Amino acid sequence: MSSIVFVGGLILLLAIIIGALVSINNNQRKKKTLELATRFNELGEKNYLSFTHKEVIENFIIGLDQLRMKLFALRKAGDRYDFQVIDLKEIRSCSKKKIYQSINMGTVKKERYENHIDKIVLEFDFSDNRDPVQISFYESGEDHVLDMPELERKAGSWVAILTKALNSKLKSTA
Repeated sequence: MSSIVFVGGLILLLAIIIGALVSINNNQRKKKTLELATRFNELGEKNYLSFTHKEVIENFIIGLDQLRMKLFALRKAGDRYDFQVIDLKEIRSCSKKKIYQSINMGTVKKERYENHIDKIVLEFDFSDNRDPVQISFYESGEDHVLDMPELERKAGSWVAILTKALNSKLKSTA
């Protein structure tokens, strides 16, 4: 009987430890997301932006100011924040792209390369034929591979939102 009590106590202790670790991890994620959102709002205000659409994705936030036709993206990379402001009045088109990277999956004697998705990005083509600009939704070194389908879906949703905004821009200038 005492061995059953011992095993039960051990399982209970293990459950408490796992619960505490999950709680700590969730609190750290919430804190990081709050810091990112605060920084996003501060930079948005400095650029006089008011967002009609906004999405938070762990270490990345994207927002659209439809009135001013500006897209704002902020990504936390290590200890720094990288942001982009894209003036949609200068954009001809927006598309979702998958960028592949080849990896040698073979041996020294017999090389065998396989492609895998390195990034999923929104690519913006400018009306004046400047080099395109990309906003990354998924990066293989930073994001978990299991998050890729959801991030790809979100990138596709943003293409739809931005295409609608670009089409309304074209109608208003006509």
